[in-house]
Amino acid sequence: MSDPETTESLGAANNAKDVAKLTRWQRFKAHMKKWWWVYLIAFGCIVLVVVLPLVYVGIPHFADDYINKYQYDYTGLAITNPRPNAFRVSQSQQLSMGGGFSGSGHLSPFNATISSSDGREFAVFPVPKIEFSGGAHLTIDQDLDISCIDCLSDIAVSAATNKSYSVVVTGHPDLKFGALPTAHLNIDKTMKMNGYNVTQFVNSNGAFNVTSINILKPPVDGYNFNATLSVRNPTPFIVEMGHVKFNLSMGDSPLGYVDLPNLMLEKNVTTTVVLGNVSISTLVDAAFGSDDFGVVTIDVRGHSCDYNGQDIPYYSAAIRAVSASAKVDLLKYASGLFG
Repeated sequence: MSDPETTESLGAANNAKDVAKLTRWQRFKAHMKKWWWVYLIAFGCIVLVVVLPLVYVGIPHFADDYINKYQYDYTGLAITNPRPNAFRVSQSQQLSMGGGFSGSGHLSPFNATISSSDGREFAVFPVPKIEFSGGAHLTIDQDLDISCIDCLSDIAVSAATNKSYSVVVTGHPDLKFGALPTAHLNIDKTMKMNGYNVTQFVNSNGAFNVTSINILKPPVDGYNFNATLSVRNPTPFIVEMGHVKFNLSMGDSPLGYVDLPNLMLEKNVTTTVVLGNVSISTLVDAAFGSDDFGVVTIDVRGHSCDYNGQDIPYYSAAIRAVSASAKVDLLKYASGLFG
């Protein structure tokens, strides 16, 4: 009768010889058959540690970064029907999503909080659902209610006196992109816009052009002249302002005032009617006494802005920030002024 230990040793030796005879691929298959469950667990860990964060964290971060860096096109944006605490915003445009969004999906509707650069919230804008497939069409036509008039007034003043200004837009929409899980975004975008220093604007070439002046004799409704003015829009928007009033002076002496009854800044150049009451004799004396014969310097100071008889505080703040001087060659309008 054989010794069990001897038998076991002989079996192990034979198995070792059999394993040695197997090819590398056969040994690998035998190894995987025995330890497949270990590799399955390892694969699961890789998915959890690498793939899921890439989907649930990486995709939202990518989308946040893309949206926060997106250069918004203000072309065609119109601000109309101003009221003391609201105005109408409308725009229709095609958005280019770029190569990063070559698939299809949608951005859920969300409330975009709009704040000044110093963190003061002044409006909440309901952004509609945006469908995209390599691009998107955005249509906006709704009122924007103003919760902080002083905040918007400060921004309007900055826009009228500085080269640039900005507002901060925050929101938390959901992004559904193809078959990927829904991503919860955190938008925190600073939207920078160029201002229009009015003093520099008024004195720049092509800023405005008086195409005609007519003296009203006798005065009509308190106005002793009317004129037609062509003015270039200094903003990137279409803006309905309403009735705008400016005070005029020459040196330290009051000259009168002008009213723009229905000022609507169109996309590029606006032609509008101007009504005014000025001292014609002061203009004539200045024109003939000027070193540059016929050319006078008129100081312009903003007074107010109203729409349908209601003062528009944020527009009025911007108008009152206007303090500029303009040189006018009265000889161009001699027939209307002195005829």
